[in-house]
Amino acid sequence: MNKGKFTGRIIMLTGGVFVIAAVVLTLYNIHLENTAKKLSSEVLSLMDMEDTSINQNYLPDYRVNPDMDMPVRNINGKDFVGTISIPAIDMNLPVMAECNLDNLKISPCVYEGTAYKKDLIIAGHDYRTHFGPINDLIRGDTVIFKDTDGNVFEYEVMYSEIIDEKDIESMSNGEWDLTLFTCTYSGATRITVRCRLSNNKYE
Repeated sequence: MNKGKFTGRIIMLTGGVFVIAAVVLTLYNIHLENTAKKLSSEVLSLMDMEDTSINQNYLPDYRVNPDMDMPVRNINGKDFVGTISIPAIDMNLPVMAECNLDNLKISPCVYEGTAYKKDLIIAGHDYRTHFGPINDLIRGDTVIFKDTDGNVFEYEVMYSEIIDEKDIESMSNGEWDLTLFTCTYSGATRITVRCRLSNNKYE
């Protein structure tokens, strides 16, 4: 066998390995996404929180003590602080209290802040069934967060921006009532959506 043919076969074999690796990675990511969707749906079915906003005489605890932590509900050994829904992208998900890689595989998580102090930041994986579609949000779209006590916070999307993964300070810059973010496909940047509170009747 001459050197040229040998080199050609090596290139073909190498290319084949890369193709197989790409297919395996894609299938694995689909598996993770489907698992996340199933787990989130199971949690949502168990939360079933009452909407306290329909009670005109109800004064929530956070109005008396805005520095309080958001109450949690433990489901299947995990702590959740509420749910987030975005009608424009047909999204309704539970939100976990602690942000880490394992929890993000189940649902979006609180990165920092609270709804009560108007500085809530929620992180989510870029799964299509989680925060992947938030890049499609436009100014005026509605985002609804409901805590485990049934308090409803309705927000309006103001704008989106791309933040470098290492630029941690920028994530909490500005006086935004709610920030949502997820990594881009490369992982080097973060799609970040900034929102303003629009419906708090206790203002």
